[in-house]
Amino acid sequence: MEHIIYTKYMKCQYCHKCISTCPVKAMRVKNDHAEIIQKMCVLCGNCVKSCPVGARHIRSDVENVKKLIEKGGRVIVSLAPSFASEFYNIKTSRLIAALKKLGFYAVSETAIGADLISRDIARDIKNSLTTGQKLFFSSACSAIVLYIKRYAPSFVPYLNDRASPLLAHALLLKKLYGKDTSIVFIGPCAAKKREADQMKEINAALTFEEIYQWFDEENIIPEEIKDADDEDFIPFRAAKGALSPVDGGMFFSLNNYLKKDGITNVSFLNFSGINNVAELLKGKIDALEFQFPLFVQMLACQGGCISGDRAPHASNAIIRTEKLLSYARNTDDYLKDESIFETLKLTGTITAKEFPPAKYSGHEIRVALASIEKFSEEDHINCSMCGYDNCVSFAKALIDKHAEKTMCAAYLRGMAQRKANALINTTPSGIVIVDKDLNIIECNRNFARLLGKEEEELFDLANQFKGIKLGKFIDFTDYFEEALEGSTSDSFNHDIRVDKKILHLTTYVIEKGEVVAGTLDDITRPTSLRRNTVLRARKIIEKNVLAVQKIAFLLGENAAETEAILNSIIESHTVEEPKK
Repeated sequence: MEHIIYTKYMKCQYCHKCISTCPVKAMRVKNDHAEIIQKMCVLCGNCVKSCPVGARHIRSDVENVKKLIEKGGRVIVSLAPSFASEFYNIKTSRLIAALKKLGFYAVSETAIGADLISRDIARDIKNSLTTGQKLFFSSACSAIVLYIKRYAPSFVPYLNDRASPLLAHALLLKKLYGKDTSIVFIGPCAAKKREADQMKEINAALTFEEIYQWFDEENIIPEEIKDADDEDFIPFRAAKGALSPVDGGMFFSLNNYLKKDGITNVSFLNFSGINNVAELLKGKIDALEFQFPLFVQMLACQGGCISGDRAPHASNAIIRTEKLLSYARNTDDYLKDESIFETLKLTGTITAKEFPPAKYSGHEIRVALASIEKFSEEDHINCSMCGYDNCVSFAKALIDKHAEKTMCAAYLRGMAQRKANALINTTPSGIVIVDKDLNIIECNRNFARLLGKEEEELFDLANQFKGIKLGKFIDFTDYFEEALEGSTSDSFNHDIRVDKKILHLTTYVIEKGEVVAGTLDDITRPTSLRRNTVLRARKIIEKNVLAVQKIAFLLGENAAETEAILNSIIESHTVEEPKK
């Protein structure tokens, strides 16, 4: 089966946002492109939402659902309760009619399954008065279940062994309409696709995004469907399970069933956002010390399922929440027909293998840090530009071969600077770079050599002239001032007599009004010597320029100055053969 979340490699721009937003760092960078490590992924969808260029994609199951419908038989939609916040501008009866136009037999609310599970959890809590269990984690969110089973296995005993609302709903529909009935979930998240892949009772899972696209393909506009007032959910409307997609929403339905059984001493907690949940599950808990039973609802999306990763969100969170609360306001407190619970075995969560944390020796970490030129604590910038929280975490990713050294901005800048310095210092021309105040930013020894023996001797003693006014060495600074007024595409050429020499000066703009560079050549030297100098320069440039340009590309704006210098140096060394 095709992976649920995957990468389109040619779109990946090496920005590391997917890594920084992934709660479990289930990403591997290979050849400058980030790919998902499937065995680590919890399907929270953060990498999809955060990718600025759309390189991360969710598998589409629309074609499989179309084939399912074409086979005939009943194909019933299990519609996630967050539909009320996503399609709030569409009358419910018209939305149902639009889905039936796609070929579905009928539409039912997944929230019925939430009511069923709330009833069973209430029974579990009631039984806990004798069993002694004090802590209960909701298993409604597939991404949370995956996270706990893979990364917080010590909390698995607290994960209630109850089917998700979707699975419970599918079991009910098959009981009412026949085992050969096909169930297709439609909701706001990609994680439910994992549930559909694993659970035989669920045939497929589509996202709201896929449904919008399918409507467009079929030219179906739900708002304009007429004569749809008689359409309604089967077999009946959900009760307060309709509130489950919002923060703490499950408490309403669960608490109603607890009160019905006379239980009032239960505490409730709610956490939404996968990173908040990860923080919650650090360390250990001794639930036996709890005075009263505690039920914890955890949802991977910040704000709940109404903020699911695959819902286009036509409105902001406040409006979405208000619309869902309005829809659920008139629902029953709990399901009236108790007989629907009979013979339904609502147990079983999706399976996942534990992903044990790797262990690293101090030596391994030091070697990895040294490879990116971090030799002491002072070198640990912890800027997180690599996507990892700190330099040590990045070093561990290097050891695991999940990362590449060039992801470290500090290392990359250092490498770019060394390459640029090597190129500048080995180029036979004199090179000088100045700021808008004509202070020297960078220059090479050949610049000092052209000025005279005394200046060359001062070169090392005076920190390679950095920060010194250019006017202390030359009296033709006006040419640099002229260049400062130009644009980044401008270059200027001048022949200047200095004592018995004629210097050819090429100035070029690196940053308009801010930084200017110049190359100086003594054109009074024999032509053969000058040609040999240029050929040597070309060889040096050809050897280094590809590596430096790649670094410049990776660094983007931070290395634009380096790239501009290199291009200008190349142009300044073009040799014109004398005319015969």
